[in-house]
This record gives sequence, structure tokens and C-alpha cells, in this order.
Amino acid sequence: MTDWAKYRAEFPALASQAYLNTAAGAPMSRAAGTAGREYYEATVRDGDVHWDDWLARVELVRAQAAPLVGGSSQQIAFVQNCSAAMNLVAAELGGDGEVVLVRGDFPSVTYPWMVGGYDVKFVEPDIHGGADIEALAAACTDRTRAISVGWVQYRTGFRYDLNALSAICKKRGIKLVVDTTQGLGAVQFDAESLGVDYMVCSGYKWLTAGYGMGLLYAREPLDRTRRAAAGWRSSSDPYALISDDMNLSEDAPALELGHPPFAAVFALGAALEMQSEIGALAIETRVLHLSARLRQALSDAGLGVLPLSETDLRSGIVYAEAEADSTALRNELLDRGVYVSARGDGLRCSTHFYNDESDLAKLTEAFATLS
Repeated sequence: MTDWAKYRAEFPALASQAYLNTAAGAPMSRAAGTAGREYYEATVRDGDVHWDDWLARVELVRAQAAPLVGGSSQQIAFVQNCSAAMNLVAAELGGDGEVVLVRGDFPSVTYPWMVGGYDVKFVEPDIHGGADIEALAAACTDRTRAISVGWVQYRTGFRYDLNALSAICKKRGIKLVVDTTQGLGAVQFDAESLGVDYMVCSGYKWLTAGYGMGLLYAREPLDRTRRAAAGWRSSSDPYALISDDMNLSEDAPALELGHPPFAAVFALGAALEMQSEIGALAIETRVLHLSARLRQALSDAGLGVLPLSETDLRSGIVYAEAEADSTALRNELLDRGVYVSARGDGLRCSTHFYNDESDLAKLTEAFATLS
């Protein structure tokens, strides 16, 4: 049986508050913070002496990330964040044709296509914030290059059935591009089996790795003749330092362009080590159990919750509609030691594996003092 209290104790930020806001940004564990700090301390102490060791360690972290994403190491690039990754994907696909998007999705999912030379078509969302699969399919034409969605809707917690969506894309020869920022690290994901062509993700939420680190997955080899961007580490032989004849690598790490952000990569590695130790299935089971309990707590407080029904496509996010001003309500909860987000006309609350029943009890107690 998983000792959840042990893992919770590794996140000091949880000691002083009911932290129900991973969907905004997760606290870091002691191990992840230490991994980043040790890199800086080594640089202060020793300069660049550990360069070769650092490069080797980057590849170890890449190998750690591979099973989490459901790909091979050479299909994964480290990037600054989801927005940077999505811009790379949009440029990689060439900037022509149509892209189908969902109105109300997070701007990182939509802006790169809008500035990238594509004709964009927005599908209207339903009450859950996501679009119907058939509506997405109906929006596609023979000019459609890709469908791009956030796997988990950032406000409501709605999660797409990627098997159904990828089946449509495969049938029509369309690329499926998915932002997994609000799900990866909380709910199991496998890009290969789900048929995802490109996946992008920021690491500061459910991966608990802090800001400045993200992941990009590319199913197929990169196009040597049409590259989104290139730097010296994009070469098949970067240390040859040939400047007048590009021999670009087809592997996803070529999109990293230059030196790796060592501290951020090492922090990610420590975070992934903890998640691997716990196990992806155990984390998902824990997250969805607590999410269901969170739904009940919010419903008992008299708030309407989304998603409306508990299905297999739940996530760690629950959205609660509020009659009062959502920002004022969020601030009142924060004054009572409960940390959530105000989003639109309601509150976005979220649970991760490090949460427990005491957080939900504190939420319930806080609402009781407001009534």
C-alpha cells in the first residue's frame, strides 16, 4: 500500500495550507528543489568541470520521461514551456492549410497556429468547455492539417477521449496535436497507443517540476528540409561544429537547439523519480478518488460543479460555479488557508497525489464559515 503521508511530507508548502491549486502551479518537492539548487552550487564551486556529467544526466532524465509520455527518448525534446513547444510544432508543420481549434481553449493551444500562417477554424465548446468529437470531425476539410486541443480543459477539467479523436485524425490523414499540461503526471498517458502525433506540456503543474521546463513529443522523425528552428545542437554531429553545411538530426532533441537548461532538467528528473516510485496507475487512482471527494465537498457547499457527470474522462480539476464574485470568494478562502483559483464566474479546484482528506475537510470548514 502506498504511504501517501510520506510523499505528502516531501512537499513543505502543504503544511501551512490546503493546496487545491495544482492546476495553476504545483509546489515542488524537496528533492526537485535540491536537484536544481545543487547544479547552481556546483557551477559556483567548480565552474564548467562537470559538463560531461551534466550532459549524461540530461539523457538519463530524457529516458525517465519516455515511459511517462509513451514514446522513446529520441521522440522527446526538452523545451522552456508548452507555448514554446506548440510554436515549434506549428512551424514544423509548415504554416499552410487549416487547423481546427476549440474556442475557449488555453491560448497556448491556439495562438501559435493563429500567428503561424494557418487558416484556423474554431469549434464551439459545450458546457464542459470541450468540443464534441463529431463537431471537431465535421469542421475538418481536405485542407485541414491538424486538430489541436488541450487534453484536459484548463478551466473545467473536461478530458477528451483521445482514442476517439485520433481515430478520426488517422482516417482523414490529419495530425493530432495535444497539450497535456493539465493532465500529464496526474492521469496515465501513452502517446503511442493513443495515436497522438505531437504532444506538448509544461512541467510546473502536475509534473511538479517548477517553471522553465516543458516537454515536446514528436511521433515521426523531423523533416530535414523544413525545420521549425535550428541551432548547433540540431546537427546530427553537433560537436563537429560545421557551420556551412547543415546535417540536421531527425530526432526530436534537435529542437532543443542549444545548451540544455540543466537546473530545470535535473529538477524534472527528481520529480519524475518520485512519480515513477509511486507508479502512474497509483497516482491516477489517487487523483481521481480525491477529485470525486472534492466534487462532493463543493456540491455539499451548494455550488454547481463541472464536469456534470462522473465518467472515465475525469481529471484532477473540478470547476465550481459561484453566485458570489469568484475573485472575492477565492481571496476569502485563501484567508482561511485554502488555495484555489478564480476562473470566470467560478472557482477551479484541483487535487494531486499529495493531497489528502485533511485538505478537503479544510475546504468544507472554510465554506461553513462563509455561509
